[in-house]
Amino acid sequence: MALPTVRGRPLVARRFLGAWLVLVATLPGGLRSYFIRDRVGLTAWNPGEKMGINFRTYHHAAELALDGARFYDTIPPGAPEFAEYLYPPGTVPLFYPFTLAEWPTGYAILTGLSVVAAVVTTGLIVDYVESRGPQLGWLDVALILVSLVLSTHVFGTIFFGNINLLLALGIVVGLWALDRNREVASGVAFGAVALFKLFPALVGLWLLRRRRLRAVGGAIATGVGGLVGGVLAFGPDTTEYYLTEVVSGRTDTAAFVGGYPVDETYYLTIQQPVSWLVSAVWPAAPYAVIFAGSVAIVTGVLAYFYRHIETPIERQMAIFVTLAAMMTVIPSLRWYIVFLYLPVITLLYTWSGGRGRRLFLAGGVLLSVTVSAEAVVEALAGLPGPLSDLGYVLGGSAVIPLYGIGLMVLGCVWHKRSLPSTNHESP
Repeated sequence: MALPTVRGRPLVARRFLGAWLVLVATLPGGLRSYFIRDRVGLTAWNPGEKMGINFRTYHHAAELALDGARFYDTIPPGAPEFAEYLYPPGTVPLFYPFTLAEWPTGYAILTGLSVVAAVVTTGLIVDYVESRGPQLGWLDVALILVSLVLSTHVFGTIFFGNINLLLALGIVVGLWALDRNREVASGVAFGAVALFKLFPALVGLWLLRRRRLRAVGGAIATGVGGLVGGVLAFGPDTTEYYLTEVVSGRTDTAAFVGGYPVDETYYLTIQQPVSWLVSAVWPAAPYAVIFAGSVAIVTGVLAYFYRHIETPIERQMAIFVTLAAMMTVIPSLRWYIVFLYLPVITLLYTWSGGRGRRLFLAGGVLLSVTVSAEAVVEALAGLPGPLSDLGYVLGGSAVIPLYGIGLMVLGCVWHKRSLPSTNHESP
């Protein structure tokens, strides 16, 4: 019997149970976050205090820049100390239009733009997935979109007024354009994202692996152009200060020395378990040792996945691992998990069967269990004797989404190892 269709797309194309499980798992944490706050929700919108603080910071920096005043190391009146502008000088003019209104109005406009970005991102992801074979139904489209708007990975972006959904769209555009051999457009998209957050520049490793040199050139030109624009607009001293002072202060590197404390900032990074391992052997090891160990692990994983990319599924796994490495090699906030959406969703819908996929699905569910390491340690503290000690180590040395990413990578490894050796012959 033919399935009912709306605008040429069936309501349910197939039963993608694994994909539905992972996408639905993103929602309880996000919906709870909206429910427990009285400033934002389905019927509440009251910017103030921490709600909208990121956008308020952008707005304040743009106002200062327009007045010819210093916009680094300054915070909006009454805002917490962390509310400082952290992006390159050349990005500030992008927020000038928002100064035509008071910051709460600008924050509402940015939120609307973020929702639009989620809609466009959904369309590109669906197109990307369907170009690989499976047709998605409206249920799949709806789940992807709702996950991009209401999930636990997005709540902080909406609540604080950050630009992460716009940057996630940039990453999706970059991968979508690369897939269609629009290399310059792809590079420009990646370069624009890296100009804001820096660490997405690691996507360049994938571009080099695929020998997409025009994309690399587009990314470099965009990044350098943004920095040069900042020099022209605000003078060389401002850019020099950004590169030497602001960039170095964006991560809490000192906190990792001696083992990252369980009650510190919630970061999604392999530096946390590496710091625990290093401190167990060398308690006074400097941060450089922890960083070097993290880079070595990431490099080894990337080398394994980059060695053979002959099959479509191997290429998607390599893209996923690239973005996962990009996020976890440095201390990242959990709101950046949306940067993983395109390869994760593509694998959910195009990878069928096997133990590797089951590991990937389990990891995908854990990715949305975003409780803190401190909460996990407290929950496991009541276990008897050795189990309590083990719970402290497992719960304190990494946040649960990091375990999720680890399981997803392990699932990809399992699949690659199960491939016939003929698939791994060099072309």
